[in-house]
Amino acid sequence: MSLTRVAVYRRRIAASIERVRENVLDWEHLPWLHAESFGHVRLLERRRGGFRAETSTRREDGEPMAERDAFEIDVAFEEGGLEYHSRTLTGRGAGADIVTRLTPDGSATEIEVEFLVPDVPAERIERVGAGFLALYARLWDQDEVMMVRRQALLDGVLPRGSREVCVDGERLRHATVCPHLGGPLESAPVEEGCITCPWHGYRFDVRTGCSVDGRGLRLATSRVA
Repeated sequence: MSLTRVAVYRRRIAASIERVRENVLDWEHLPWLHAESFGHVRLLERRRGGFRAETSTRREDGEPMAERDAFEIDVAFEEGGLEYHSRTLTGRGAGADIVTRLTPDGSATEIEVEFLVPDVPAERIERVGAGFLALYARLWDQDEVMMVRRQALLDGVLPRGSREVCVDGERLRHATVCPHLGGPLESAPVEEGCITCPWHGYRFDVRTGCSVDGRGLRLATSRVA
């Protein structure tokens, strides 16, 4: 099996190398922050500097692919943490290797992504490459917003606000920063008394602040007098 370089994507990210590495290893956010691109994710293995997971993409109409179209990916940093591979191990696109190189530049990071795809005929290289470029532009746009907010929270420059909502006729107030990794909750809908973080899908009962998906986290909530 031969690999063909179908495209190279370059951009400057307004986030430090620490935030970028954190984002790369954050497997949970794929079907939430990138909901229009990924259908699901299931962690298979976590290790220092990488992970292996089952995931899937979405069809052009936004619906998730059938279960049989799931594929397995392996994400691994090289020693030094300035290069990582996203390899497709099984399923759709098996054999592909997406190589990302990182260059720290103060509070920003330069990235270069090389797309290596197996057995692509010459007449399809441009089309396949264009698809990867469009996908990665969208993914990095979304990731950059998350990383910038996360850094602002860590630096203490983003206020930790609250929002007032009404559940079953009762006025309640909840924090607008997710206790997991700081996801934005100020616009998240309240459904059956629960709120879901748009970054990672963590759910909380706004009446009690308790996690409703088995995680040991608590959202700050209170009743409005």
